[in-house]
Amino acid sequence: MELNEIVITKAIIDRFHDKLKENLDTDVAIVGGGPAGLVAGCFLAKAGKKAVLFERKLSVGGGMWGGGMLLSGEKVAQELMGRL
Repeated sequence: MELNEIVITKAIIDRFHDKLKENLDTDVAIVGGGPAGLVAGCFLAKAGKKAVLFERKLSVGGGMWGGGMLLSGEKVAQELMGRL
């Protein structure tokens, strides 16, 4: 089986397009994936709301990555979801 770059690229674009369409209908849009955005997302999800989080960087966590807090944003979200 030969890999065809055009077929692969179309598949990637189609998948992205489908995911984008699924997330256009939301209850809440959260801007920023720092500690406050992550906590808000957790509470909204637990309340049954469809929330989408927009983060400009490639990773969530905000200032937590810069020091002062030893947990990553993902770990904080996991801990919060387990306690709600």
